[in-house]
Parts: sequence; C-alpha cells; structure tokens
Amino acid sequence: MSFLGPPGVLDATEPERRVTVLLGDRAFDVVPRIRAMLAELDAVTPPFWNSGNLQDMGHNVERWLRTSYPELDDQAVKAVANSYTFNHK
Repeated sequence: MSFLGPPGVLDATEPERRVTVLLGDRAFDVVPRIRAMLAELDAVTPPFWNSGNLQDMGHNVERWLRTSYPELDDQAVKAVANSYTFNHK
C-alpha cells in the first residue's frame, strides 16, 4: 500500500510519482484502483468516523477492508486503517 495523500513537508514528491518509483508503469493501473477503494471507504454508510472512539473506528475499517478487499495483506489493511483514523480523529 502506498501513501497517496498530498505532498507534504516531509516528502514534497507527488503521490503518483512515489508509486511510479516503486512500481514503474504498473502505477498507472494501481493508483486509480487505490483511489477508488479509498473513495468507497469514505462513502460507507453509516460512516466509520462516526464510531464511538478511534479504536472502534480502526476495527470497523479493518473489518470492512478484509470483507471488501480480501486480496489486501495485513500490512495494507493496517496502513489504510491507520491513515483513516488519523485523518478522521
């Protein structure tokens, strides 16, 4: 799982360029798929950010990812859940 957020202070490289460095031309297939997955996650009803606390939110995101995207490994699931809870805290 690659970080696709905006460039920041610690890494001014555009997200797509970071993925391209890692995956080469495959990035043109992978980036849209990751963005679509994250958009789907943000559209879940009721939204996970409405969970009782951060721990519940993270567990709900992990459960949804494992059900919706069983091909993701544990590291990818944790990365998405951590990013989601950080962005919605």
